[in-house]
Formats: sequence, C-alpha cells, structure tokens
Amino acid sequence: MLRRIALLSLLLLAGCAQNPAGLPLWQAKEVAPPSLQYLGVAGYLLRWQGEALLFAPSFSNPATLGQPPMGVQADAAKIDELMPPASDVSMLLVGHAHYDHLLDVPRVMQVHTPNAKVYGSQTMGHILAAALPRERIVDAETVMADGATPGQWFYSPKRQLRAMAIKSEHAPHIFGIKFLTGSYDQDLTELPRSTFGWKEGQTLAWLVDLLDEQGRPVYRIHYQDSASTPPQGLPPVLNDGKRVDVAVLCVGSWQQVPAYPQVLLKRLQPRLAILGHWEDFFGNDPRQPQGLRLQDIRGMVAATRANLPADGQLKLPVPFAQIPLPPLQP
Repeated sequence: MLRRIALLSLLLLAGCAQNPAGLPLWQAKEVAPPSLQYLGVAGYLLRWQGEALLFAPSFSNPATLGQPPMGVQADAAKIDELMPPASDVSMLLVGHAHYDHLLDVPRVMQVHTPNAKVYGSQTMGHILAAALPRERIVDAETVMADGATPGQWFYSPKRQLRAMAIKSEHAPHIFGIKFLTGSYDQDLTELPRSTFGWKEGQTLAWLVDLLDEQGRPVYRIHYQDSASTPPQGLPPVLNDGKRVDVAVLCVGSWQQVPAYPQVLLKRLQPRLAILGHWEDFFGNDPRQPQGLRLQDIRGMVAATRANLPADGQLKLPVPFAQIPLPPLQP
C-alpha cells in the first residue's frame, strides 16, 4: 500500500519543467580562482592550492518519457562527455544516497577521479561497495557533527582542504511525502536498478574549509543537497572565529520544510549564497536547463535575498558556470 501511495504521489510530479526566463541566472564561464564550478543538480567542483574537492555530480538524469523513472542506470557516455577534468580531486562528498546524487559516483570515481576517496553515510558506503573498493569509501556518519557537538574533520592529502559531516535531513518531496526512504546495513553485491533501491540513508550537510599553509581556515563553505528542518543541518559552534563565507543551498522541496532557508541563513550569515538543485533533472540536457517542476524558484530567490546579511550576495548558477568566491578577508 505504501509503495502504491508513493508511486501515485510520484506521478503527481509529472508535467512540464519550468521555463527559466526571468530567473537571475549566473552564467559566467571564465572566473579567476578561487571559484566553485556548478555541475548541475547538486554537484560542484572546487579547487584550492593544488588540490580539488567534488560534491557528488549527477549527469545521467534518467527519465521515462520525460517523467520520473522507475528504473535507473548510469549513462557512462553522458558522464564522460559532461564531467570536467578532475584527476586532481582527492575528496568526493555525498549528502545522501538517492539516485540523483549517487548514481553517477561509481563511474566518476572509476574513470575521472582515480585518486579520490568518497565520504558519506553508512548506507552510501553499502551501496557503493558493489562497485568500488572498500578502501576508497569513508564512513562519515559515525563521526558527524550532531547539534552543538562538532564532528571529525577529514583532511585532503596535502591538508589544504578539510571537511566535516553534519547531521541533517531530507525534505519531503511533495504534500509532506518523502520517497526513497530507508537504509542498508550490509554491503550490496550489485548497484540498484530500481529507483526505490537508492535509499536515502542518513542525510548529511557538509562544512568545508580551505586552509592556508599554517592550517588555518581561509574560506568556510556550508553545503546542503537537500532542504532541512532546523536545527537539522545547522553547523556546530566551533569557536574559532571563522565566519561562513559561502552557503550552498538547495531549491528542490524548499517549501516542504518550515523556516528554510531563513533559520540557516540567520545562523550562517554568509557572504555568498549559491542556489543549486533548481533545474529539472528528468531526462534533461544540462546545457539547456529548465526549472524544476512544481517548485517556486523565484520564491526561494526572494527568501534567500531577504535573509542575507548586508554584505551578502546571491548566485543562481546554470550548470558548468564558474562562481567566484568572495574576496579574502584580512
């Protein structure tokens, strides 16, 4: 019965993607570093001081006649065509294990980021164990920040980057209903082919620091690939005096949870807010993005602007755009 209700609700998402005309889209392709490159859905590529970090990219974007799919499989040719050069990536961070975030990670790890480890929930690890060596998979869930309690920092090989997982949640998709819930407690022997096989697991937010030669944070980034109900997803208080410079927010399902993004932005006070996961991903071409169906994208833009500090800026990037980080503060 629950599966039937979920399928019926999923079908309610069927319809047309939104024309993005009139949205304040950021489309810059050539930006001096440091910058974030938006890869579409919730994927980003970050480079700093000779090292690189990747937030899980998604390019396959399967669909059934332009509507939400029942079965999913990574499109290797599409991934290879669209994935930017990333052989210098050492850390790949995953927020949750739904297919639109994790489906393409095995191919990316095998071909495009051969030196990277992937960090995420235990469920993420159990899924990826079907395709990747266990030594390349890191369980961040057991050492995540929870409320006021900080979590463990994970460092890149050259210690120019570090990341901390934060306990968060995934917003309902529609009418208060959340699809693809649940978790795995043992390694899979093959990757799921059903949409419902990509179970959410524990959803994580991430705090990422870009470090100087003395190991001090120069930039601090807060990342979410799903809207969450406060206090879920809020960073712990670190008492190091470092402000959050960049908040990466999620447009998808933002109205399905209360006080998002208001409470988060009031806590973070970021100098730059980036809105991702705004474009439709059911069989789409990311080079010609359309807006997510049934989402109030303009409302999210307005809510974000209204809750930024006086020096805060907003960017709504198209896929593959380069987003400059704010100027360094003394």
